[in-house]
Amino acid sequence: MRQSIMNLGMLAMIGRRALLLIVLIAVALILVAGFLKVKASRLAHVYSTEWNDTGTCYISSYIPQYSALGIPGKLLKLFSSEAFFRVYAKNGTLLQSSEWLLWQNEFTTDERAQWVCGNAIYPTAKGYEGWSIPACAGQ
Repeated sequence: MRQSIMNLGMLAMIGRRALLLIVLIAVALILVAGFLKVKASRLAHVYSTEWNDTGTCYISSYIPQYSALGIPGKLLKLFSSEAFFRVYAKNGTLLQSSEWLLWQNEFTTDERAQWVCGNAIYPTAKGYEGWSIPACAGQ
């Protein structure tokens, strides 16, 4: 009886250690993916820029450079969008970004971001998404 209680205790300890190891590995993978995403966005090339009608804001399409990060970057590219979009004020202040909208699959080589009725819109795999930005509204 005493032996089986010790075996159960040992199994519980091993289970907790295994769970801790799994959690630590998951956290490490998330941190590495976040670092690679930030690095790829810093290396991103501007693909296109479109000004709004009033000239107060512009939307830029970016293509992240995952390939510059080697094999880890190529792996991240499998799970990431091929583009992201940023809206800036005329003075260069960032107003909106789709960079961290991880659930969206954005692209830019076939269609570009544009301004429609004062709204910045950009193409995704499910249609168009975008923003209505008061700072960019016509005056």
